[in-house]
Amino acid sequence: MATFVTIVAMLAMLPGGANAQRVSLIRDAEIEATIRDLATPLLQAADLAPQDVRIHLVNDRSLNAFVAGGLRIFINTGLLQRAQTPNQLSGVLAHEIGHISSGHLARAREGLRAASAVSIIAAVAGVAAAVVAADVPFGVAVAAAGQDAATRNWLRYSRTQESAADQSALRLLEATGQSATGLAQFLGVIGDQELLSSRLQTPYLRTHPFSRERVASIETHLQHSRYTGRADSAAAVEAHERMRAKLVGFMEPVNTVWRLYREDDKSLPAIYARAVAHHRRNDWSAADAAVAELLRMRPGDPYFLELKGQLLFERGDAAGAVAAYRQAVAAAPNAPLIAFEFARAATQWGGPEVLAEATERLERALRVETDNGSAWRVLGTAYGMQGKMGEAALALAESEWHFGNAGLAVQQARRAQDLLSRDSAGWLRAEDLRLSAERHSRQQ
Repeated sequence: MATFVTIVAMLAMLPGGANAQRVSLIRDAEIEATIRDLATPLLQAADLAPQDVRIHLVNDRSLNAFVAGGLRIFINTGLLQRAQTPNQLSGVLAHEIGHISSGHLARAREGLRAASAVSIIAAVAGVAAAVVAADVPFGVAVAAAGQDAATRNWLRYSRTQESAADQSALRLLEATGQSATGLAQFLGVIGDQELLSSRLQTPYLRTHPFSRERVASIETHLQHSRYTGRADSAAAVEAHERMRAKLVGFMEPVNTVWRLYREDDKSLPAIYARAVAHHRRNDWSAADAAVAELLRMRPGDPYFLELKGQLLFERGDAAGAVAAYRQAVAAAPNAPLIAFEFARAATQWGGPEVLAEATERLERALRVETDNGSAWRVLGTAYGMQGKMGEAALALAESEWHFGNAGLAVQQARRAQDLLSRDSAGWLRAEDLRLSAERHSRQQ
């Protein structure tokens, strides 16, 4: 998608380490914003600063969500597609936030707190692999991508912890005026798998032990809560359906898109999914017509403008993509991923004015997303095109550092120091990067 920017890691899972599996994260501005809108009030009710909590989308069809590595929430795309309502997704988020607020991560190894997101999901995949291979409760979690994060049972929650997280979730939902119906519905889905072999169970059940008592406790809460019958807002429902349609459009076989979103379905989510499917089949006129219809229905929508930019960019129309992305970033100035896409297109086509504007937007975005290696690389390219070679080297040093290439980070940091004024802010940052990368190299 994006819109979808995919980060992939290869990992070998034990036992049976010869069986490698691809583990990936995806980035999408709209989907992340949709989840963030649901999570923010819950995080605030839990006395957690929303900006301190990272939300990661795991490219996996299975139904799973978990918290790990400090203040990180991981959600599988399969769960997002299975969640029928915003309230169901809110219930899952409230439960996972309940694990954080209840301190259930305190016993995790400190190494996992500093690990990359890819390493963490590799570790979780290792847990699942060990369970499936041995058909016993929770084996060895194995993390790849150069992280020493292997540990036993680090994500295993007891039924007591699960009940505590449920109670925290109920308090958070009540505090934010939301029904716990969605949480009960989700647990009902999980409960249906309880008697299955571990080979067939959803990963969520393997890491989140289930009990009928948990469901009974939530049902008791629903009998007394004043918010039990509260429905999701129309805006939340539309955002949720757009998210699901986008996931189907980008990630499912095209025939599945047509089956779920028939041509005679004129709803906004259906047009959205079909716009992406038309593009994937290189039916550009149909894709353009669908995007035009979406923008007629929601004029100035930043994510539809973003989609327009993506489709044009991927078919080689960089000039058209720049114009669409420029509108999108103006409509959503606080969306770092859209700023990244605008800058990426501008480095391929765009005069000095557009390139300068895109560079400024990306600089601002990287103050928020400091660890986006791809964005740093694009910024380095933009600086180079403008003759700012010292700044370009520094941006490339940042990029290599966040991609885990310590040796290349040292090279670019030294180059930046040769080109920048000594003791300037940029020179000092290059010095910090150089020292950190050299220390990392010595420890390997």
